[in-house]
Amino acid sequence: MDIGAIIRGRRSVRKFADKEVPGELLKEILDDALWAPSGMNRQDWEVVVVRGEQKDKLVQLVACARHHAKPGLEAILPAKIVEFTMQFFKNLGGAPVVILVYVPKIIVSQREGAGDVERFKSEHDRLTALLSAAALVQNILLLAYARELGTCWMTGPKYVEAEINEMLGIKEKELVAAIPLGYPAQEPPVPPRKGDKIRWIGFE
Repeated sequence: MDIGAIIRGRRSVRKFADKEVPGELLKEILDDALWAPSGMNRQDWEVVVVRGEQKDKLVQLVACARHHAKPGLEAILPAKIVEFTMQFFKNLGGAPVVILVYVPKIIVSQREGAGDVERFKSEHDRLTALLSAAALVQNILLLAYARELGTCWMTGPKYVEAEINEMLGIKEKELVAAIPLGYPAQEPPVPPRKGDKIRWIGFE
């Protein structure tokens, strides 16, 4: 399968089969994913892979994020989809593994009235870390799909980030994403793409 087919074929999976993912397969995926580009080659991300009893505790914490996420979802999605998403928050679709991606915790303060350059300078390190981690997350999603695994990129667990970090003993790190992973038990439909997002300049 070529990279274009992998990109177009990947879906957000929210229902997983009751089947363990071999540790060696996870290691292969993550070893390759860590070749993602990173700002100034810092590679200052950290990946935490959770399964077993600790994963079950993590799922219980993520379930507590539902009441935070629900109002925003209700504002933009049909009730049926909101209900399904709330159920997913409750059990993460039965995923046997959850991957957490972290970056160093960087506190950013902005001066009122700051211009674009000043704002960029103050945000630079955190922005660079987040963008680098996003590239790593995308690699994980695509590599997993290429190996017939399903994933879902979640940011909702950030609502309970403090509780997650306390449980896992993580300090001075910011959670970027949680990725439930396993063998898919569903084939999500192809989502429509939104309009023309490319502007061509000088190609007339």
